[in-house]
Amino acid sequence: MDKSVLLTGHQEVAKFLERDFNQCFQQMRHYDGQILDICKFAFTAYTAITGASLALYQYGRDKNINYSRPAASLFLIGLLIGSCLFAMLVRNRVYFVIVARYVNEHRDYFLKGGTLDLKIQAPIYGPDEPSYFNWLSSQSLLLYVLAILNSVLLGLGLFLLFDSFLWITWLAFTASLILLSLQLIFAIRHLKSQGSKG
Repeated sequence: MDKSVLLTGHQEVAKFLERDFNQCFQQMRHYDGQILDICKFAFTAYTAITGASLALYQYGRDKNINYSRPAASLFLIGLLIGSCLFAMLVRNRVYFVIVARYVNEHRDYFLKGGTLDLKIQAPIYGPDEPSYFNWLSSQSLLLYVLAILNSVLLGLGLFLLFDSFLWITWLAFTASLILLSLQLIFAIRHLKSQGSKG
């Protein structure tokens, strides 16, 4: 085979890998940004829903009208929205890790087989990093916050819905803890199962 054809083929492969690396790096930033955007939207939505629900409840108390059910409904609608946002956050973490691992494969390949005498002191992740679930990653911390806020919405909704019930504080607190646990179990199991696939 002609050397010039072989050289041109290698150059095309190198150009493709360079473009692929750059696009994947941008995609990785995109997923990380989406996770932050989901959280910003969630915090705004939770604030608006809580404000509207409590204002409606207080207005009813001032006018001697029982608006506890409509106020509780707002909290429960907020919980449905929050649950969707929580699931989106988990899914985006999976996408982020897939792309980050691919980027790290590129790095690993070129750093191990490179001809340059390059000594990198900074810890560079290998192709099996980042892990899908890391207790202390910033994305996991945002997951915890969203799970807690969803649980608070459930507790407040139940509290307003059954405010005349004697044990409502205990019931609302218990239901909130159960929902918090279920959300975290779902997220952690799902993320860890993604890791076992690859």
